[in-house]
Amino acid sequence: MYLNNKLGYLGFLSLIGLIGFAGNFYFFGFFGFLVYFRYFNIIPDELFKKNVRKAASPSFFVSITISALTAGYGSLTQSFSTQYLATGLAMNFAIPIFVFTGILVNSEFNEVGEED
Repeated sequence: MYLNNKLGYLGFLSLIGLIGFAGNFYFFGFFGFLVYFRYFNIIPDELFKKNVRKAASPSFFVSITISALTAGYGSLTQSFSTQYLATGLAMNFAIPIFVFTGILVNSEFNEVGEED
């Protein structure tokens, strides 16, 4: 196990999923971070770091866009509630993580395909 790859530490966020067993089933989504433990086995070379940067940039801009759209929608509708805020925060957390993971996995598959 190569503990110098810092992307593997995202796997520890999956421990938050244990709160789901206390009754709040929405926390089970954090078990999706278990996938990141596999990055402890990958030595971060230049191509890996390039793929992480290539995946992080679009997910950052997706997060900014979701924040702007949520704030704009909240200011246009006068019915601002706690449920609306919680939904916006959850979307602003989950969607960029999906985008980051999807682009990173796609980059890894393309890397494997180029080696053949």
